[in-house]
Amino acid sequence: MRRTHFLLLLLALASFIAGCSGRYTLLAVPAISMTSTTFPPGYRAAPGPRVEAKFCTGDKPVASKDDNIGLIDEAVMKAQQQTGATYLADVVISREDDCVVVDGTAMR
Repeated sequence: MRRTHFLLLLLALASFIAGCSGRYTLLAVPAISMTSTTFPPGYRAAPGPRVEAKFCTGDKPVASKDDNIGLIDEAVMKAQQQTGATYLADVVISREDDCVVVDGTAMR
């Protein structure tokens, strides 16, 4: 009987740990940019490729210049730099372990 309880407890613990890992959505936004705050009237950008960028705790920051590191800011800047995007469209920002993942369309 004790062995059965132990195995059930072990199975429950494994299920809990597996359920806590993975990716979950933090935020979905129509557009985001770390380089542009506004655009002139009539501005039109051309869609580029889909991009996914990940910034993890402990990675070297790109956008932050002090000790206040925004994981989302860093992931967005990384995605923009990878593609040369002015901004990202149709963005989903997720958390995966100690990382923030940005997935969106590069707009140029």
